[in-house]
Amino acid sequence: MIDVAIAIDGEAVSVMRTTHAAGSYDADGKGVPGASTTSTIRAVIQPASGHQLNDVPEGMRTSSDPKGVQTNTGWLLWSRSEIKVDDQITSKGIVYRVMYLWPRDEGAFYRAALGRVTK
Repeated sequence: MIDVAIAIDGEAVSVMRTTHAAGSYDADGKGVPGASTTSTIRAVIQPASGHQLNDVPEGMRTSSDPKGVQTNTGWLLWSRSEIKVDDQITSKGIVYRVMYLWPRDEGAFYRAALGRVTK
């Protein structure tokens, strides 16, 4: 059996991961977005096959966030760094949004479906 963590280490490149903290409300009840934090992680991003996209739950293949930003799932990310749904990943000038994470109980790595962000 192949050790996926070793394969990830061998193929990973540096990408930027942006996380967004939960927002809050000001004294007037207006929403205040949470702060963003950007860090460099090592990850592998590759196009997903149709077979792999069948594993993504229905309704997550195309989505819009509250700001109206459209994302189309079509890429997979493999990383040993922690990844969360709605994180943004920037690689080679392309911005992706983490659409789905496959639950993992073992393996010391994360596997996620990414959607390319279009405005």
